Amino acid sequence: MSAPDAERASKRAVGRSTAASSDSVERTGIAAANTTDTADEGRLLELLAAQAAAWAAGDGVAFAATFTEDADFVSVIGEFVRGRAELAEVMQQGFDGFMKGTRLSSPREATIRFPAPDVAVLVTNGVCVLRDGANTCRPEDLSIQTRIAVRENGEWLFTSFQNTRIWRAP
Repeated sequence: MSAPDAERASKRAVGRSTAASSDSVERTGIAAANTTDTADEGRLLELLAAQAAAWAAGDGVAFAATFTEDADFVSVIGEFVRGRAELAEVMQQGFDGFMKGTRLSSPREATIRFPAPDVAVLVTNGVCVLRDGANTCRPEDLSIQTRIAVRENGEWLFTSFQNTRIWRAP
C-alpha cells in the first residue's frame, strides 16, 4: 500500500452533527480518513441523513434511492433484500405497517473510512428505531450497522447494508 493510500485508510476523530430525523439532531463522533476526504465524508453523512429523513417520512422509494440499483440489504432480523426496487417495496410495506410513525435515532458513534478512492465503509453504532414519541433508545433496541458506499459518476450511494442487534454476553 502506498503512503497516500495508508494515510487515507487511517482514521482521525472529528466532530460532526448528524440528523437522525427531521426533528432531532445529536452530536456524533465521526472518524474520517483525513482532511482531503472532508467533502466525501460530508456527502456520506448527507446520504445517511437522507435515509433517516426518508424513514421519518415513511417513504420507501426515497429510502431506497440512497442505494445502488443492485444493493444488498440485510435487516436486523436477518431479512435479505436484493436491489433498489425490492428494497423500496419492502420498506414501504414496513412504513405502512409495523414501522408506521417511527424514526431512526442518531448513532451514538460512527466511523467512516476509505479503503479505496471510490469506496467508503460507514459503521454506525448505537442506533435504534424510535417509537411512540420516544426520544431515547432502550438498551435492548440498540443496533450496529455497516454500510458500504461506492462513488459512481461522482455520486455516493450505499451498495451494501448489514444491521445487527447489539448483544452483550451476561
